[in-house]
Amino acid sequence: MAWMRIVRDASARLELAMLRGDLLSRMKSYEPGLQAAVDQHAAAVRDILGLTIGSAGPVELAAYAQGVRDAAAEHGWSLEHSSESDWVTLRLLATVSLTSADTLELPQL
Repeated sequence: MAWMRIVRDASARLELAMLRGDLLSRMKSYEPGLQAAVDQHAAAVRDILGLTIGSAGPVELAAYAQGVRDAAAEHGWSLEHSSESDWVTLRLLATVSLTSADTLELPQL
């Protein structure tokens, strides 16, 4: 059932692209250390997914991002009230940055 994998991957990519857009649209300023922090979180996400399930494709990344958001919401976090440098936002930025070979380009304001 290759078509199911294709649909699942496309759905996960769309979910991650929408999350990426939401995160980047809320950024008010660019801090020089922000990219380094995102890179460190990306390495951690890659390690976690590589050790637990052996891969970090779009489906796994989307599931991980949703898990981070769900756990954070249980503790009162929301995207609407997040800061650019809080742990959850950095982790989500890192997760969406792993969806392509390109690095996440943070806005230069």
